[in-house]
Amino acid sequence: MKPILLFALLVSFSAQAQHSIKGKLFDSLANKPVVGATITILKQKDSSLVSFSMSDSKGVFEITNIGNGAYRILLTHINYHNTTRSVTISDQQKAADLGTVVLNDLAHTLEEVTVTAEAPPVTLIGDTIQYNASSFKTPPNASVEQLLKNMPGMKVEKDGSITSNGKKVNRVMVDGKEFFGTDPKVATKNLPADAVDKVQAYDRLSDAAQLTGIDDGNSERTINLKLKKDKKKGGFGKATAGAATDGRYEGRLNLNSFKGARQASLIGTANNINAEGFSPIDMLNFSNELSRVQGGGGGGVRMMVVTSDGGSSGGTNSNASGINTIHGGGFNYNNLIGNNTDFTSNLFYNRNSPFLSSEVERQYLLPDSSYLYNQKLVSRNTANSVRLNLGADIRLDSFHSVKISPSFGYQKSDNNSASEYATMSLNRERSNEGSSRNNSLIEGFNFRNDIIFRKKFRTKGRTFSMNLQTTLNRSKGNGTQNSNNRFFDKTGSLIRQDSLNQYNKTAGELWSYNLRVVYTEPIMKNTLLEFSGGKNNSRSQADKTTYDFNKSSGKFDDINPLLTNDFTNTYGYTNAGVKLRAVRNKLNLAIGVNGQQADLEGKVVSGTSDSVINKRFYNLLPNARIQYNFTKYRNLTFTYYTNTNQPSIDQLQPIPDISDPLNIKAGNPDLKQEYSHSVQINMASVNPFRNKSLFGFLSITETSNKIVNFDVIDQFGIKTTTPVNIDGVITLNGMASWGFPIRAIRGSFNLSSSIAYNDGTQFVNGVANKIKNLNLGPQVRLDLNLTPKIFMNLSAEVRYSNTNYSLQAAQDAVFIVQEYGTDFNWELPKSIFFNTSYTYTINTQQADGFNTRFPLWNASVSKQFLKFNRGELKLTAFDILNKNIGISRSANQNFIEDKRVNNLKRYLMMSFTYSLR
Repeated sequence: MKPILLFALLVSFSAQAQHSIKGKLFDSLANKPVVGATITILKQKDSSLVSFSMSDSKGVFEITNIGNGAYRILLTHINYHNTTRSVTISDQQKAADLGTVVLNDLAHTLEEVTVTAEAPPVTLIGDTIQYNASSFKTPPNASVEQLLKNMPGMKVEKDGSITSNGKKVNRVMVDGKEFFGTDPKVATKNLPADAVDKVQAYDRLSDAAQLTGIDDGNSERTINLKLKKDKKKGGFGKATAGAATDGRYEGRLNLNSFKGARQASLIGTANNINAEGFSPIDMLNFSNELSRVQGGGGGGVRMMVVTSDGGSSGGTNSNASGINTIHGGGFNYNNLIGNNTDFTSNLFYNRNSPFLSSEVERQYLLPDSSYLYNQKLVSRNTANSVRLNLGADIRLDSFHSVKISPSFGYQKSDNNSASEYATMSLNRERSNEGSSRNNSLIEGFNFRNDIIFRKKFRTKGRTFSMNLQTTLNRSKGNGTQNSNNRFFDKTGSLIRQDSLNQYNKTAGELWSYNLRVVYTEPIMKNTLLEFSGGKNNSRSQADKTTYDFNKSSGKFDDINPLLTNDFTNTYGYTNAGVKLRAVRNKLNLAIGVNGQQADLEGKVVSGTSDSVINKRFYNLLPNARIQYNFTKYRNLTFTYYTNTNQPSIDQLQPIPDISDPLNIKAGNPDLKQEYSHSVQINMASVNPFRNKSLFGFLSITETSNKIVNFDVIDQFGIKTTTPVNIDGVITLNGMASWGFPIRAIRGSFNLSSSIAYNDGTQFVNGVANKIKNLNLGPQVRLDLNLTPKIFMNLSAEVRYSNTNYSLQAAQDAVFIVQEYGTDFNWELPKSIFFNTSYTYTINTQQADGFNTRFPLWNASVSKQFLKFNRGELKLTAFDILNKNIGISRSANQNFIEDKRVNNLKRYLMMSFTYSLR
């Protein structure tokens, strides 16, 4: 009954609000309509935003769904002085016609004309959408991230990633300069919202496209934050310190000093509540070759666990995992040296200490049966890292420039884990069980330098560029592996056991260079040919020495030849290509083809066995991109491309890796390279002035010679894995999003859904297991501005996964996660602010013990005080009901996994923030 009454109320409210404001804009001197002006409707009493629109090709505008009240109409255009009008809407006066409104040209202003300087909330400058930050309200001490959430066309995900008009934002600039490199989260999570004057969203052309002036399809969606004038003349920032129950704490620091072209910023964070102020730094994963020799557990299934909010591939995830202690900070300095050198620099330090406790249950599928694998894992890791980035963009003259970008990084990690595991039948009859303890200490550094030389000719569109990238990575480490495994027959009797007690030392090095040359030649107006060539070469070397524990000496001095290896790997390719690029009115076209020769050479020495790999691959790689722009805000893009994926040395070398006795890996020297054809269609339709949007994309990839696993599992649960090639693997991904305002309730509504489909094959004990996986993710969200001081949102999401196995159709996996949430903000009198959020998660059709329902309720209340409200005292309650848990399910190639991990539990924090303004 209540939903019916609510629906009736909304319908009634909507029916009473079908009023409109219309008019026509005219140039005072040119005697012509004013096209593309912004019409903004503000409430008379508090200047809060009601709606906005644009004038059409005839200068006409009409805004509907306006409720009763007194309004101020702001009429703006970049080439004209601002003009205002006042109207009152009522049941007696349901429509307001402003008639013809004359705008005065900025270049020919009459002395007696009085103008205002009030800025509209959203304007269009060329292809750039510009938001006036003061038009979008945020709580006190809000970050730029919170500001972006309120802007039409902007979306901020839980992990801090941003999309603008359906495109992922890859770069956030501050006054046109990089801020702490290319990590968008540094600016959005650390800069205060009240320091920003304008937010600009646009597609930044690639370096090559900036030379030619023709979009090459490699544009990056970029946000530029224009700071307020007073922020460019001195310092601003804030510092926060908080203490909580259960030993929780948080500290944050952000100091900025901007003056002209000089930008200096200092940021810092220290907390044990999983609060990241920027993206984690990970520099030790230099390459597959180096990470391979650093692995090798002493039994059980080795796992890599990452603390994040992201879902498992092909499955569902209900919450973040683990508890992370984070200490970090950085310094950013940018300046203009002379008149021709743009200098950028930033230095980062980060210390990450995640603690993870997990329980895993897997069901493996065999041709005629299934078995279970259970594991309990506890890990404590610490990683210290430093990163330095420098850059100098030097304009030599009007036609020549060079950009140099060196970077250096160092990281040291200490990893410790302990696990217990068992393999058993569905009737809980054990075939093996064991325990392991692994410890490792790894350190390494990397150096990278990019040099780009660019030349423009006097003929427009004729350009030359050369890019040389060099990289040097080195790492070394040591670790201990201790495991005990026991094996049982069908009666449960112990038939054998083995153990490992080993110490290993590893060392690795990777050196590479990549040279690319591009020349463009115009052949007619807005049409050019692009000729490109490239040479790439990389050489890696990795050594691993394993010592067994010698009971006689009491030391690790007995070399194990089967687990000691040394390998070198050289991979290089040479390619050349030609591409036609053309822009015709609303059409942007690029069609080309590349020819490539790739060589892979490797040598593996393991004990007394040697393995030499020599592979050469030839490929023809066609590509095409066609974009049709119906309007500035509506386009359709078709993309076709091909690519290859070469097998790695460890996939090719036939010497088995037996460092994990329960999971043996062997290479296949007959592997071929993967070759993929991909087709993608993107559609975008946006009206930023009416806050309406429709986005969608569909991508299909077909892969030949796909590299998959061939698993052989014996009666004791020991698995031997060998890679093989198969054809006909299909992958499909898609997304659609539809957003529009509901002015009757002063809100906006967004409906979106994602789809992912994979059709592949895995081999188990010689039998092909055809696997089809379908994932769907519909979402709805309603944002409401109930009053100028109360705003909230409601959301609902369903994550559906269906995996079909040809081996055992009865074991097909279907599971669903539902998540419902709300967020409420209220500005109370006397500078008091209240916030609460609530999320309810329902897990269904999962394993016993994982079908749980749990709420997560957070709340905070804050009070501003001191001069200019520079001080803020805040009380925050996290997980008020103490129900937060982390569970996930994923359907993989030949097993279904349910996982439970430790999460942050209830705490109460008191914090103080002081703002420099």
